[in-house]
Amino acid sequence: MDDRAAVVKGTIAAYERLAHRYAARTFHPLARELARFRALTPSGGPVLDIGGGTGWYAAALEKLGLAVVVVDLSPAMLREARRLGLGGLVCGDMRRLPFADGFAAGCFVCASLLHLPRDAAPAALSEFHRLLRPGGALYLALKMGAGAEWVAGRFFTYYHPDEVDALLRRAGFAIVDGWLSPPGPGQHHPWINRFGRRLR
Repeated sequence: MDDRAAVVKGTIAAYERLAHRYAARTFHPLARELARFRALTPSGGPVLDIGGGTGWYAAALEKLGLAVVVVDLSPAMLREARRLGLGGLVCGDMRRLPFADGFAAGCFVCASLLHLPRDAAPAALSEFHRLLRPGGALYLALKMGAGAEWVAGRFFTYYHPDEVDALLRRAGFAIVDGWLSPPGPGQHHPWINRFGRRLR
């Protein structure tokens, strides 16, 4: 098993064990981020909540009038999402998503790309680009910092804002907005928020 496969397998195993705890927790509301993503997302197509876990943000996006499909690699997390009444649930890997080119109007990627090793991020961003129609919106939230580490059985990669911006541009996205947010309760790393649009 290569390093990438070990990272993904270990992290998913942790979420399988922790799914019930995530379903019971109160998530950071992300009101500003959700509203900005909604404003940028073209009408007439579904939005993919990639690494959407228990579906909390997908439910919030549906309340804003978007049709959402939750994609996660943990079956246990998706079972918890089903309890919210979410209909679109797909077990899939963000590096190889089971959707046609241009399927989505938006990709909401909150605190999920950070679970991949750094060298796997470009391929995942290219996959998001493939799935979006031209003009489609991308929201990306990553933890700011240096290096990578395992925390409670989950792998985290940390980024600097300039690094994220360079990755997005190389993947074919125009950066249309972004900001830093403070760490949430019990967290230690600020959050990098970036909003992109597929250029072509």
